[in-house]
Amino acid sequence: MSAYESVLKLVREWKPGALPSELKYRDSLAALLRERLKGAKIEIEYRHSGTTSDIYVKQPGFFDSTEVFVELKRNLQQKAQLDRLVGQVESLEPKRNWIIVILCGDTNPALVTRFREKYKTPGEFLFQDTRVMLVAKAVVAATEVKA
Repeated sequence: MSAYESVLKLVREWKPGALPSELKYRDSLAALLRERLKGAKIEIEYRHSGTTSDIYVKQPGFFDSTEVFVELKRNLQQKAQLDRLVGQVESLEPKRNWIIVILCGDTNPALVTRFREKYKTPGEFLFQDTRVMLVAKAVVAATEVKA
């Protein structure tokens, strides 16, 4: 299983509840990944191509290692926050790298729609050229939104 598939599976299972900050969400997810992905390299605040990813996972495979970048956003409510998120995702090179974006807390549905329009889920269309998955975690119950 690739790093992308392993991390996405764990993100879907992850139930963080209401946490006071984005850093607490990041630390909670990183702890889960470290606990469940033995042998994987897991770093927080990982520098890549001039930007910083919240979590980076590199998992050894049969022939080669695979990697995935994770971006977390808490309470995405303003267009400026969305613009910053899109800039971060673009810096991570979504045509070359797997990226999982996780929205936690109170999220503006219109901004989720804009993000989904920009980054459609791989395999959703015949000629897809990005590798971005969007997962929304509600405060009480976890739900998934495909980008």
